[in-house]
Amino acid sequence: MVRSLKIAAERYIQENSKLIIYTIVLFIVGVIFGSIVVSALADGQKTDLFNYLKGFFGLVNDNQLPDSAYVTWHKIITNLKMLGLIWVLGLSIIGLPLIVVLMFLKGFTIGFTVGFLVDKFAGKGLLFAIMAVLPQNLILVPALVLAGVAGIAFSLMLVRSRFAPEMSLYQKFLKYTILFLILVGCMIVASFVEGYVSPILMKVVTPHL
Repeated sequence: MVRSLKIAAERYIQENSKLIIYTIVLFIVGVIFGSIVVSALADGQKTDLFNYLKGFFGLVNDNQLPDSAYVTWHKIITNLKMLGLIWVLGLSIIGLPLIVVLMFLKGFTIGFTVGFLVDKFAGKGLLFAIMAVLPQNLILVPALVLAGVAGIAFSLMLVRSRFAPEMSLYQKFLKYTILFLILVGCMIVASFVEGYVSPILMKVVTPHL
C-alpha cells in the first residue's frame, strides 16, 4: 500500500513537474510582493498595525487568547473552505485564473505578515514569525500548492477534452477528488497545529517583544 502510494506520488510529480514549479514560483512571487508592500505603507497604517500587534502580544502574555479548540475548529472551517473552493474552480475552465490568483494571494499574505514583523521588530519579529507563522504553514502551504497544481492541471485537462471528445474524464476526476480528500487531512492537521502548538510557541517569544 505504502509502496503503491509512493509510486503514484512520484508519477504525479513527474507528470506535473512544470506546473509544480510554476505554482511554487507564483507563491514565492506573492511572498516577495507582500514583503515589498510593507515598505509602501503610510506611517499611519504602520502605526495602526503596530498597535494592533502590541495589543495581540498583550493578550498572549496575559493568557487571554481564544480557546484552542475554538481556534482549531475555526481554522478547520476556513482551510477546508479554501480547499473546497480550489476543488470547485478546478472543475471549470474559467476557474483556472482564479486558482492562480488564490496561490498568489496566499503567498502575499504570508510575505506581508512576516515582512511587517521584521520591519517593526527586526530579528525578534523574525523569531516570532518562525514560532507563530511557520509551524502550521509547513503543512498548509505544501497542501495548498498541491491543491493548486491539481486544480490547474484538471482545468487544463478540461480544455484539452474539448478538442478530444473521446478523452475519458471519469478516472481523472476520481483521482482528482481522492487527492483533495487526502489534502483535507493535511488541512485538519495544520489547523490543530495552529490551534494548539503555535500559541505555546508564541508565549515563549512575546515577552521579549
